[in-house]
Amino acid sequence: METVNNLDNIRRQGWLLETASLAAALSVVPLTALYWAFFNSLPDDMTRQAAALAVQPELPGWVRLLCFVAAMVPGAALLVVLLRLRRLFALYKEGSIFSLANVLAFRSVARALLAWAVCSILFTPLFSLAVTAANPPGRHMISLGVGSTEVVLVFLAILALVIGRVMDEARRLDEDAALTV
Repeated sequence: METVNNLDNIRRQGWLLETASLAAALSVVPLTALYWAFFNSLPDDMTRQAAALAVQPELPGWVRLLCFVAAMVPGAALLVVLLRLRRLFALYKEGSIFSLANVLAFRSVARALLAWAVCSILFTPLFSLAVTAANPPGRHMISLGVGSTEVVLVFLAILALVIGRVMDEARRLDEDAALTV
């Protein structure tokens, strides 16, 4: 009885998280585009940090386009993470828990998290070049840095890779036990 309730809960939560992952994935590009399209009209609190390197607080359209492209480097990686999470949650929704498809989906989420971390690291120099593109000669900047967000993403990716291996081993043991007479 308890197992049936757990499976029902997993299926229901899988459906909910699959839907949320899809909605989030579909909103990454439009929200990023809207932010940069209306950047000059947004309150200072929302733009101060992004425009700190620029000589003028208002950015020309072509600079905002460059900033959008720079933002889409980690944004595209986030999109891939969300779509791969959607696939994993779809498997849970279908009641698939210890299958090879689950292991592969979980591993693909881990690799996508690692790619997101790398793309987040690349974002800093790309963004600094983009936001200072309209600055006068000698005022262009390139910034490098790794913050706590990138470190957390790398940690989560490594954690997910290890859990993926554990899941694969559990799946293999479950298949061996099913074949034992």
